[in-house]
Amino acid sequence: MKNLLEVHMDRKTFLRSLLAAGAVFPCCLNPALAESGKCNGTKCQEDAKAVREFLSAFLRKEEAGMRHDDLVKLMEERGRACCRALDFRQKLIQDSAGDLDKLVELMGKLVGPENCRRDGQLVTLIYPVTECVCGWSPKRAPTPGDPYCECSKANNQLLFETVAGKPVHVEVADSPRRHAGAHCKFLIHVS
Repeated sequence: MKNLLEVHMDRKTFLRSLLAAGAVFPCCLNPALAESGKCNGTKCQEDAKAVREFLSAFLRKEEAGMRHDDLVKLMEERGRACCRALDFRQKLIQDSAGDLDKLVELMGKLVGPENCRRDGQLVTLIYPVTECVCGWSPKRAPTPGDPYCECSKANNQLLFETVAGKPVHVEVADSPRRHAGAHCKFLIHVS
């Protein structure tokens, strides 16, 4: 019978290999897809959906025993998989045709033009609701630094990077998961 240290080491080793293993994330095996963020065809979207579902189920069972940094990495991957799996996100990418201002306009149609604005190299995106919009996240009281916000952050990061054709930096400025009554607010820095 394994002692507790061996069990902990097995979990830690498993998590590290999970994060590094491309086989777990089939939608990321294609380097062109990993760079483009576009999900062309049903196979890609099915793979992305499978990754999102796998990670969601895994996190429900394992979150309590995970290190915060590992949980953040998994949430970021789940967010990217979600962006690839959601038809409306892929349609935003397609309809923006590489034009960041067009993406801001289209996002404004979803959240209200006052909630998606661009000022130079900064896009401010606000979800005008006071609860987490993701049905995949657990219902619980707000906590500072809630790692589930990293999922939406990575989702928006992939969306804006794909349209901009270059890296962007996204920060979670506020969220109902971190502060009761707040709106999800993302600051998207494009350079």
